[in-house]
Amino acid sequence: MINNKEIEILKNEFSFNINEKTIQKLNLWYQAFIQYNEHTNLMSSNDVKFIFEKHVFDSLAILKWDKFKEKKKVLDVGTGGGFPSVILAVCFPDKKIIANDSRIKKINFIKEIKDVLGLDNLEILYSRIEEVSPLGVDLVVSRAVGKIEKVFELSKKHLSKGGSFLIYKSKSSDEEIKNFKKNYKDAKFEIIPYKLPLEEIYDRNLVILKSLN
Repeated sequence: MINNKEIEILKNEFSFNINEKTIQKLNLWYQAFIQYNEHTNLMSSNDVKFIFEKHVFDSLAILKWDKFKEKKKVLDVGTGGGFPSVILAVCFPDKKIIANDSRIKKINFIKEIKDVLGLDNLEILYSRIEEVSPLGVDLVVSRAVGKIEKVFELSKKHLSKGGSFLIYKSKSSDEEIKNFKKNYKDAKFEIIPYKLPLEEIYDRNLVILKSLN
């Protein structure tokens, strides 16, 4: 359940003033996630203990990128248990969010939570992303899926002209980030560092390829 401390963290870290309706939906999502995870493994029991810090907060770290607010159609490649797709769909009902995954147990949960929360702005795409016809989105995002360059190569066809690619990465991926930038020298990049709100240090980066044009 999202509590006052966590609401304050979101406000202070992202200047995100979360309203009561969104809080209620996040709490319904949390209950459904915990119940589903008891019989179908979406997340390890250890990670569940830090679901806000490691997953909800991390999903919303995209707010550190000031251009996110301009993006209206977002594709989440390899959404897993719905991070960041479901969190973004709940918190930003004005955006169209496409949740993609090729694992049926993950997709089944996304379908269930869409119905439970009435997320009309959430579209579910059960497929390998490279097998899908171009979607023409403003932004492709990905989190905890694979190597940056591989995810980008598989998903770049879905970007509309001037669209952006954003991937969440740990600080330990610095060499991977360096190689990605090296292989796309003409692209415009932005790297935004942040930390998860945990006692243990968790350094993270938003790696953004803003445009190839």
